[in-house]
Amino acid sequence: MAQKFILTIALGAMVALSSVSPLNAQGTSIALTSSTYDNTLPVEVTADALNVAQASNTAEFIGNAKAIQGDMRLGADKVIVTYNQEQSAIETVVATGDVVFTNGTEVAEASKAVYRLGSSEVVLTGNVLLLQGPNAISGDTLTLDLNTNKGSMRGHVKTVFVPKTDK
Repeated sequence: MAQKFILTIALGAMVALSSVSPLNAQGTSIALTSSTYDNTLPVEVTADALNVAQASNTAEFIGNAKAIQGDMRLGADKVIVTYNQEQSAIETVVATGDVVFTNGTEVAEASKAVYRLGSSEVVLTGNVLLLQGPNAISGDTLTLDLNTNKGSMRGHVKTVFVPKTDK
């Protein structure tokens, strides 16, 4: 919750201090900082508590949950990991409650995130805020493709770009 408050304050400060007015749109494409994504790396998940349901191939991590794979980090109040039928590989990671996602350079927050390992896609929904250095983009849904380092924001999109100064 503290991270969400800090990110909200940072966005507000950027709006107040920027000489560039915020841009509003219904959808926008986003270029992410180039990073090497490798979905064959192990996924480490930690939390305060764990509930396993083998019949549904799920593990529920509750309280200070964090899923880490390479440079990618996904933190939330709760993370549910779904395995394939053989329970030999992770299919999806669903994070809910005060979600914070980072790929090493960008930081995004949302109410929920779904990471599909097979498609290398992360979809964040609910009051999404993406910080890229001093710039911020907010909206309803952020879809990230970790293979191409591209994303798109949809629904009530608002962007704040802070111009570079030569001072």
